[in-house]
Amino acid sequence: MKISQVTKEYHVSKQTLYYWERIGLLEKIKKDRNGYRNYTKNNLEQLEFITCMRNAGMTIEKLQKYMFLYKSGEKTYKQRKQLISDQLTEIKYQVLRYKNAQQMLEYKLAHYDELNNRLNKQDAK
Repeated sequence: MKISQVTKEYHVSKQTLYYWERIGLLEKIKKDRNGYRNYTKNNLEQLEFITCMRNAGMTIEKLQKYMFLYKSGEKTYKQRKQLISDQLTEIKYQVLRYKNAQQMLEYKLAHYDELNNRLNKQDAK
């Protein structure tokens, strides 16, 4: 898959892809004889994981650590599992914060709807 297709499908800029490749998150992307990057199935699977982890709030530094551990083999699975577990804990915390914020916003909107209804009834008198 060419880079233009990748940027559209994964909603990632070319600069971000170049950066991720440069810092080792993505394996070096092979180029065709014209010098264009050609993303393989393996590259796309890596990209899927990276974008998922970035969307989950994982930092570049933690992702780099994870990828280093991954490349180091099965003996690092406990450390990789811990990184994923920590990120899941962080997501759960963020979800809770968003739910609390959602409840507050819904409460305030209901309050303003009630206030608006009272004011409309007073104006109708």
